[in-house]
Amino acid sequence: MQRYDIFNKHNNICITNDCFLDKESTQRIVIECDKDNVNSINFTQFFTDTFKKNVTIIVKNLDFEETFKKITKKLIFVPAAGGVVKNEKGEYLFIFRNKHLDLPKGHQEEGEELEVTAVREVEEETGLQDITLGEKLGVTYHTYKREGKRELKVTHWYSMQSNSEEKLIPQQEEGIEKVEWLSEEYISEHKKNIYPSLYHFLKKVMKI
Repeated sequence: MQRYDIFNKHNNICITNDCFLDKESTQRIVIECDKDNVNSINFTQFFTDTFKKNVTIIVKNLDFEETFKKITKKLIFVPAAGGVVKNEKGEYLFIFRNKHLDLPKGHQEEGEELEVTAVREVEEETGLQDITLGEKLGVTYHTYKREGKRELKVTHWYSMQSNSEEKLIPQQEEGIEKVEWLSEEYISEHKKNIYPSLYHFLKKVMKI
């Protein structure tokens, strides 16, 4: 099965080739996309801030990746990377910004490898210097409107290890109010303060 989960301001769009997905759900609009209708569906409407219904697009008998490109062709892809940093106590490093819990991340610079982006952004946003890079954990997709254009931030996440004794310095010029090591229990209790796209990802890598 192939699948992309894109989160918007008020909804999420699941693009998959799983034809056995529950089509009777009252919580989502389910659209079967095949060669007969792929060119006639107005996919752009699903990525607007005014569209508030969750959508599942089931790709049938089409090249999945090519269809994904067609569905998202009017979005500007913005590559980014960040870190899921864990210390020796089993705690995770979070930043506080715009009244939300978030992970350190940022845009990929031209010519920069994603792994380098991830480590650099963690260093810049949290003040950490002693970081051990681990494996890639996954990718999140979040769309928003910026300067009149619709962007799709594609964030690549990597596991990292660091020391809880190292001094943390929030990057205030990026709007980061504080940086803290948090337990899985705390993260689970405050999940309402985590962006939906990030929480959807964190459920796969943490016990929350």
